[in-house]
Amino acid sequence: MKILFLTAEPPWPLDQGDKLRNYHLLKALAAEHEVTLATFCPPGEESGSWRGAVASFCRAVYPVPLGRHQMLLNVLLLPHLPVTMAARASFRMVKLLLHLTEEEHFDLAFACQLKMAWYLRHCATRRRVADLTDMVSLFRRRMLRFAPSWPAKVFGTMEEYRLALWEKRVAQLADLVLMVSPVDVAKLARMAHGRRITVLPNGVDLDYFQLLPDLGKHVLLFWGHLRYPPNADGIIWFCRRIFPTVREALPEAELLVVGKESPPEVETLARLPGVKLVGYVPDLRPYLAQASVAVVPLRFGTGIRNKILEAFAAGRAVVSTSLGCEGLDIEPGKHLEVANDPQAFATAVVDLLRSPARRAYLAANGRKLAEQVYNWDAIGRRLRTLVVDLCNSE
Repeated sequence: MKILFLTAEPPWPLDQGDKLRNYHLLKALAAEHEVTLATFCPPGEESGSWRGAVASFCRAVYPVPLGRHQMLLNVLLLPHLPVTMAARASFRMVKLLLHLTEEEHFDLAFACQLKMAWYLRHCATRRRVADLTDMVSLFRRRMLRFAPSWPAKVFGTMEEYRLALWEKRVAQLADLVLMVSPVDVAKLARMAHGRRITVLPNGVDLDYFQLLPDLGKHVLLFWGHLRYPPNADGIIWFCRRIFPTVREALPEAELLVVGKESPPEVETLARLPGVKLVGYVPDLRPYLAQASVAVVPLRFGTGIRNKILEAFAAGRAVVSTSLGCEGLDIEPGKHLEVANDPQAFATAVVDLLRSPARRAYLAANGRKLAEQVYNWDAIGRRLRTLVVDLCNSE
């Protein structure tokens, strides 16, 4: 089967959630089908290292350069579109897709996230799949509660409306919509009645994230793209409202914060006792090895948190808010601890740091769940079954 795969940026390096998912889905499809990748990339990076990372399993790779200044201009010129979609408006991409689908006769067009899914209307293929991943409009709605000012609330409300409108349109355009969480599937199904929408969760590379020994240190770990609002808000909330209570009980406790592009308000956290802002690292595993507990103090967002799956795979006990672990097939108290207010979160962290046996119990159950449900090999097989069944249906 011939598949045209669309991404908003090269799916490499694997340093943020969208890239991670796009890379593994692309690789899974390429294992049994002929896949062509069309992607945006920064000007001058058309032949960057990312291309070599995907060229080995793609039939062809077509990069379309798109710079930050053009993206900003697009947003200003196209106010009727959601920001992420407007930023990636490109006549060059439209022209490329029209040409490829006319010349190559693809069986399937597969678009990753809403910011690329609207390009499916320019793909003359037998079937169209939109991997929306999560409901961005729901993300915006939840984020409104934490908006710092009324202009931010007004903009957020307008953006939520625009996103929901286009999510519905894409669902009607696509023959199949994929999302990572049952919560998001249910939400979109209410908006787009009768459309084929199903769950395809995120996964974790079990060969890369292998079980690590628990060194028993009073070290906590948080990681993620720190410019991403839920991560920035979550780690600020944890450091200001939760970690001081942990330090009262365990004065030697340390927190490692790993991630790229930290905004100024996150940078200031490095001044707090016991907090170490590590920044970007090419390999998370040495920091997982140091930590005894992973914390996921997220207060808004949607979809599935890759950081929880990575912690499970590495055998690390996790404390999360209920929203932080939303969408995962987990049982609180068996796979991880769940707490939503600062005192309960701090108590759960302290109890785990003091109990090696409890950490080992959660770690064993988390790893087993990752192996059985959230490994990329199984998710890849599920994806291939879905697209073959779709193309074989009338």
